[in-house]
Amino acid sequence: MKTKRIGGIAFLSVVLLAASCARGVDDESFSGGVTNTQLESPTIDEASFSILTNPDGTESVKVSWPVIYGAGGYLCNIECIENPEDESVTSENPLTVIQDSIVDGCSVAFAKIEDAVYNISLQTLGNDKLNNAGAASATVYKYSALVPATTIPVGTDIAEYINANLKDSEKEQGFALEAGETYTLNGKVDFRLNQITLRSTEKGGTHPRVIVGPEGALVTQAGLKVKFIDFDCTSATQTGLLMLSDTPDASISTESLGYKANGANQNGYVINKPVIFQECNIKNLPNSLIYGNKQPWSLRDFRITDCLIQLNNEGSNSFINLYGGGNGLVKDMTIENNTIWNLVKNSSAYFIRYSNSSNAQPKKIFGNNDNSSTHNIRYNTFCKTFSNKDFGNNMPNTNTVVLNTQYNIFYDVFRIYQYLQNNCERHTPGNTIWGVDGGTPNGNDTGGRKDSDGNPYATLEDPAFAGTFLQAINLDDQEKGGVNFTPTAPVATQNQAGDPRWYK
Repeated sequence: MKTKRIGGIAFLSVVLLAASCARGVDDESFSGGVTNTQLESPTIDEASFSILTNPDGTESVKVSWPVIYGAGGYLCNIECIENPEDESVTSENPLTVIQDSIVDGCSVAFAKIEDAVYNISLQTLGNDKLNNAGAASATVYKYSALVPATTIPVGTDIAEYINANLKDSEKEQGFALEAGETYTLNGKVDFRLNQITLRSTEKGGTHPRVIVGPEGALVTQAGLKVKFIDFDCTSATQTGLLMLSDTPDASISTESLGYKANGANQNGYVINKPVIFQECNIKNLPNSLIYGNKQPWSLRDFRITDCLIQLNNEGSNSFINLYGGGNGLVKDMTIENNTIWNLVKNSSAYFIRYSNSSNAQPKKIFGNNDNSSTHNIRYNTFCKTFSNKDFGNNMPNTNTVVLNTQYNIFYDVFRIYQYLQNNCERHTPGNTIWGVDGGTPNGNDTGGRKDSDGNPYATLEDPAFAGTFLQAINLDDQEKGGVNFTPTAPVATQNQAGDPRWYK
């Protein structure tokens, strides 16, 4: 099969041969005795699709179909017709994923784009040796990568509903909130070992709003995707909006997963499925966005994208808080296209905090064959997160870690160099930094230390935001939150640094 590079994205096209289809077309078991026949294209439906997690933490879509006996293979075409990451992709201007590929098997897999929509075309080919004619037409199926979801009734408390209705399953499950409606979260909703998507019923509609009560929190020890939902945390008191379980299951320990047998030396627990906040707006977050519950948790894939997150945090609970468990780390992290700001001066919390620098080396959790880590923190606007405490604490200092910290605006953010450890591979073009309320930039941030390419970590520049920015978010303004972090300073604007929404 072909591997194509379209628009800078490498699409994986891998044939996964089913056991019943692994033999050649000359085999009697494959032909099934079918000869001299006009063949039909195989049926594809919702049950034909499954999600695979690749070794690097990315996901692929696998589509499988029943064998058509007597066939000479299948002609496969797959196009992406909706891509949230690229508005230019439409049904009239599709993105080719797999083109005119002959599959000698019963399944194919391709790289998954979050929430994208695909057209799948599959046509049975004829077999001259058996005198079988190919199908006259292809089976065409429109597939959405948005996980099907059970809609939670309006007026129902989310914790009560999910705790009562969640069934344990190895398949990813979805729960949806009605777009534009208001819900409560008055207790802890425990997703256990289930991979869950919690989202709005409409990807592009008005976000549902969740009022988080004092006991409200999301709890997981598996993959979790939270999408297109706004949270009002004004009354929240739990240590994290998302809490990793305080009773980790033995099945996901470093020993059970085989990591210790491959050279890991830590007794910890690993969430291998992605944990994602996407297009969520959050008001008055008083503590951590994600809290490890003082257990030795590691996440393979953690992402925050396209969010507005306003904190009201004057305590010691860091934004990404894996402190207190003895070990643990985020192996691959993506924080892109967000604005994250705190209303108050904070001298106690870090943006990201691990328990132990040495025990946060990826080799010590994931073993010898999976000992790298990549963090992409790009095109974000950070304000007072945090003004008087280091950006990172207990970070690993090893050359197997790659830190792409690029094109961000840091305003009243203290000592980013404590996150950018010297022995890591560091790439830091396009950042600016400024401080007015205790977050005075350290000389190491502005040239005293350089990245792996010889760049300073950031350029000293007041971004000169065009409007009022240090105020609580207005959740009624879904796009910009009622604040204005538009930079007007020359370096930031030339680099188009910070959250892209402020240039629209």
